[in-house]
Amino acid sequence: MSILERETNHGGIYMRTIVNDSTLGIVDNDPLVASAIQSLLVETCAPIRILWTATSAEQALDAMRDSSQRPQVMLTDIAMPGMNGVELARHVKEQYPDIAVIGISAFLDSENEKEHGTQWPDAFYAIIPKEIPTIQLVRIIGKATGNDEVASWAGKSINSMRLSGKELQIIANYARGFTTSTIAHQLNISEASVKTYARRAFEKLHAHSRAEAVAMCVRNGWI
Repeated sequence: MSILERETNHGGIYMRTIVNDSTLGIVDNDPLVASAIQSLLVETCAPIRILWTATSAEQALDAMRDSSQRPQVMLTDIAMPGMNGVELARHVKEQYPDIAVIGISAFLDSENEKEHGTQWPDAFYAIIPKEIPTIQLVRIIGKATGNDEVASWAGKSINSMRLSGKELQIIANYARGFTTSTIAHQLNISEASVKTYARRAFEKLHAHSRAEAVAMCVRNGWI
């Protein structure tokens, strides 16, 4: 378990406290998804230390050849080109049995169960949906590492990340695939106003793109 110092701002005064953070590696062939997960964990001050992110199973295995880069938990997408998440989980279990592997999937249904059968319980600590709220993700990681502090994490309220109703509405409409002009027409505002609200939302979320902002809002359970 990693013992880390964390800086927190209390009325302009930075204070250091010692916390027990669980370590994590993230694998997803979509770099936007990996970035969104990382951003949410960082911006919500989750007690998780991310060692690395990878866009392929091969990259993840390469990273873990260095013993200092072996996380307590590896979060991996199930459906990836080349070596998929199930195959990666098997490799990790064989080479690094102390690492708990959590699978993430957008398709948790009977077809997946039929394809992978009963191999999932052996290869993974848990399989979770991609849209799982951040607080639940953190708690599952805590349980996987036996870290009671992380497993009971109550979340942090970050005022700078709190979106206004209009900002959230616009991000939700982008998530539905609507264009800027369509959103402007529906809300009876100008396209310039839509872009302004969207830009403010991106800034609050520290998102670098519309897709990343949408992913962050979905994962945090806001839309």
